Amino acid sequence: MIVVEREYRADDLHGFCRIGDIVATLNEEQDALASLARAWSAGAPGARAAGALVDRPRTVLPPPLMFLDLETTGLFTGAGTQAFLVGCAVIDGDAIRVRQFLMPGFEHERAVLNEMAAWSATHGALVTYNGKTFDVPLIETRFMFHRLPFPLAETPHFDMLHPARRLWRGRPVTAGPDPDESSCSLSVLEKHLAGLHRVGDVPGFEIPSRYFQFVRDGDARPLESVLEHNRLDLVSLAAVMARALTLVSRGPLESSNPHECFGLARLYERAGAHDNAEGALLRSIDLARRVGTEPEVCGEALRRLAWLRRRSGRVHEAADTWRELAALPRCAAALRREAKEALAIYHEHRSRDLGTARSLVLDVLKDDPMGRRKAEAEHRLQRLDRKIAVREQGGLVAALDDTLQTGS
Repeated sequence: MIVVEREYRADDLHGFCRIGDIVATLNEEQDALASLARAWSAGAPGARAAGALVDRPRTVLPPPLMFLDLETTGLFTGAGTQAFLVGCAVIDGDAIRVRQFLMPGFEHERAVLNEMAAWSATHGALVTYNGKTFDVPLIETRFMFHRLPFPLAETPHFDMLHPARRLWRGRPVTAGPDPDESSCSLSVLEKHLAGLHRVGDVPGFEIPSRYFQFVRDGDARPLESVLEHNRLDLVSLAAVMARALTLVSRGPLESSNPHECFGLARLYERAGAHDNAEGALLRSIDLARRVGTEPEVCGEALRRLAWLRRRSGRVHEAADTWRELAALPRCAAALRREAKEALAIYHEHRSRDLGTARSLVLDVLKDDPMGRRKAEAEHRLQRLDRKIAVREQGGLVAALDDTLQTGS
């Protein structure tokens, strides 16, 4: 077994981010880390029940954090796929220390697993990127294959992919020439969030073949770029997490991007911080209007704001927000229709303005909705017509009574 260790010191740069700043954020923003853990409960793989994993939800990520990333002999988690390189990164003072366990041959897998188990036992919580789907199930399978206890079974595990998707999927922080810039892969996020552009990086699809070649001829030179690729992934994971914690801690004023503010609002909402979510939505709407070219995010933010206000019992404020959405230039047809439907419900049941409610329902039907939406709109129109008829009939009866009393 081969162990490779590298230290990234405080003054080293990862893109334009100082390692010391990344470490300081990870150490200091414990409240923000707890908010992320509440939003996406950090579960340990836990015990097996009827052969299936049972997640145990956690809302605390005890330090020290350990970042994990695997390089494997295949792209799937089946029994034939092995992790030939286990990369781990931890905070060491004001630096990041990366330790990599490399398997020089398939017969050394058990030794790699034992070393990884011994090292991981000294750390409090696991952080991965898509680790719940790929890394952790694969490494657990290898421990089971060798009939070894899985050392991460009771370790809280936080998968950074999920908050990253909420914050940045389809919404890069800066524009760029990359054809896949709307992706939420770690390699794309490190460009937009840390300004890191890898030079000479090995493509992911080449990594298994390079390892197989190393096993055949013993020449480790082609693996140098694989080890560097793995180290950069680990440090980028720490940098992405630090950026997310900064946003959660400092709030929407930390961002000047409407997409990012909208993602932050959804994150706050998921964590139960509804007041913070409303502030982030208002910031997203304001930034989108300033830019003038973001009708999609502006419309979605108005929609979430209306629902947030409605759920908190502020129905009149929600109605104002629905009106704003319905009048938004270049608003998506589905959002405009939803806004009119919500306003029709408000005027029917709250303001009792049946005429306005009827006009809104007719507008919805003009858009030719299909299926359930059409049936609901037609049913609402019939109900409104009956209510209006009853109201008019009551007015007519009252007028006749007044005439009869005057005549008498």
